[in-house]
Amino acid sequence: MAEHIHMIGIGGTGMSSIATVLLQMGYRVSGSDVKESPSVNALQKAGADVHIGHAAAHVAGADLVVFSSAIPADNPEILEAKRLGIPILHRSEMLARILNNHDGIAVAGAHGKTTITGMIAHIFSSLGLDPTVLAGGEMQNHCVHACWGRGKHVVAEADESDGSLLRYYPQIAVVTSVEADHLENYGGRLSELIDTYARFLTNIKSGGTLVISSQAYAVLQDSVEQANGRFSVIVYGLGEESGSEQLDYRAGEVELAGATSAFNVYYHGELLGRVRLVIPGAHNVENSLAAIAVARQVDLDFQQIADALEGFHGAHRRFEWVGESCGVVVYDDYAHHPTELKKTLQAAALFGRRVVAIFQPQRYSRTKILMNEFARSFQDADLVVITDIYSPPPEKPLPEVSAERLSELVAEQIGSERVLYVGNKDRIPDVLLPHLGANDLVLTMGAGDVWQVGPALLQRLRESARDCSHR
Repeated sequence: MAEHIHMIGIGGTGMSSIATVLLQMGYRVSGSDVKESPSVNALQKAGADVHIGHAAAHVAGADLVVFSSAIPADNPEILEAKRLGIPILHRSEMLARILNNHDGIAVAGAHGKTTITGMIAHIFSSLGLDPTVLAGGEMQNHCVHACWGRGKHVVAEADESDGSLLRYYPQIAVVTSVEADHLENYGGRLSELIDTYARFLTNIKSGGTLVISSQAYAVLQDSVEQANGRFSVIVYGLGEESGSEQLDYRAGEVELAGATSAFNVYYHGELLGRVRLVIPGAHNVENSLAAIAVARQVDLDFQQIADALEGFHGAHRRFEWVGESCGVVVYDDYAHHPTELKKTLQAAALFGRRVVAIFQPQRYSRTKILMNEFARSFQDADLVVITDIYSPPPEKPLPEVSAERLSELVAEQIGSERVLYVGNKDRIPDVLLPHLGANDLVLTMGAGDVWQVGPALLQRLRESARDCSHR
């Protein structure tokens, strides 16, 4: 591999994780991004030479150039690399070079990828396997979101949004769910997305393993059967649906209580033992089943796996505690798909507090496709605040696609008295303050910058002249 690797868009989540691993492997890493960010600052402290802004001169001396999906073809650094004859790789091609040459564990699916990747990484690290990890988000445990390990396993997310998961050839593949998402990249056709997952299954190494949720298995069953035993198949699920006796791993006797959960794990109907998590929601119970299945597939002991999982504190921006003031507790979550919104709000309802949801839709194209599904996603919220769509360039607004229209549709579902539209997210703290009480749980949700509302709201609560006891 090249000695000097230059990365365009280095501050992005996927790019920064690869850059972190490359630095730890001993490569010289340079890069560029449009602005400073915590990830850019962290990479600079780790030894990367990062430029703010893009310019042709930045690629000088590079042996290899890596770019993210957000970088257009006319980027000056791309054009300069082509002029100089420097090899150019997409982010996923760089990740593939790392994953495909090891015992790769690729986690794909519409929901839960980051959490499951973090769970597997935490279990493996806790039990001495020293994995290399490339996650799509920061963890509150092991090596934050990326690290180079000396063990034989590489644990990474496989992104379906742009089809780049087809570049990975894992020993173990996890498919968490298959749902209509990112269809703007698939011509608006769910069938094209499903076909991409089916093609991904053919990449599993011969003799490898597919760990797949019952929901995803129902969608991909024909493709799994066409593999004709080339890899083993492990199906997991909560066991609530009909046919749960066919699950290889299922959860039973589930107890959900606020920020924690406990459940029994059954393998082929046999009780393995009980697991306790310190992260909330039935969806995380299901996520943990995938991680347990992967860990046992590499011959780790169930009780040791369970003990490690109890020490897993979740991923950054996945029901992450932000703070508390005047009896109002604030959490933040990355949920940006209707299914994720529903599951996150169901988890929030378990806290026994009044739930105030603040949602920022992502991208006009995505919002257009999922508008009606979004509108039906807020039944478990007592009050919903909708703010304007987060859509970074180059996407342009679309006619009749707006957060205001979405708020109207949500109001039709749950009642106008439970919905507020606040277009400018910076105004939310002031608008929301009179609506809050001492037993409220505020949850910011979205893949954009809505997370900034939480700290601002807490500050506003602290500054409020009203006595907290009167809230």
